[in-house]
Amino acid sequence: MTDFITENEFSQEGDTQMDFDSMLDSNKKTKADTKTKKSSAEIIAVPAEVQVEIDTLLKAKKAKKKAESDIKKSESPIIEHGITLKDGNAYDGKFQKSYKLGNDDSHVNFVTANKWSFKEEDVKDIKSIIDDADGDSSEMIIEHKEVKLKAEVFKDDELKAKFVEMVGQAFPEFFETVVSHSVSADFDEKIYKLGEGAVEDLKVLMKQSKPSLR
Repeated sequence: MTDFITENEFSQEGDTQMDFDSMLDSNKKTKADTKTKKSSAEIIAVPAEVQVEIDTLLKAKKAKKKAESDIKKSESPIIEHGITLKDGNAYDGKFQKSYKLGNDDSHVNFVTANKWSFKEEDVKDIKSIIDDADGDSSEMIIEHKEVKLKAEVFKDDELKAKFVEMVGQAFPEFFETVVSHSVSADFDEKIYKLGEGAVEDLKVLMKQSKPSLR
């Protein structure tokens, strides 16, 4: 008959615990150890016309990597300028979602979207900021409710049977309501009417999606 050691007995036996830790350490590897090693596969020669395409491909990939780096570096100051321009005009009552930035020969389209991310636990504070600035949070922050069947109902046969029989009479027992929020269709314009202070406070709790340059 096999004897089993309980969890408490196992944790109380210092030597056994040390042996267990040693066992784990015996096959311990660092992240560096687990990195894939460079392939040592044999390089097979190809026809000249294929080698030309390989050379072209590698050159193009290198150029693409450099271009992507340049794009990333250039985007930030352009977007920052676009946001400053948009905010300033919006506070003056001249809200626009997009601008053409540059000159006749060289310009980009700066485009914003009314997409905002925020935590549900911050909704109360967001609404307070809007209402304190004489805005209407009930119009600007939209509440969504989703009804979900509790997970335990699927695991308990008695609950399943009861659900089939009484679902119409026992809604709270079987369902839970999940609440989420989103912004109104014109939220990105309305916030500027709240004033610069309120907008800056909202930006701490809410993040607008990154503008795009086209």
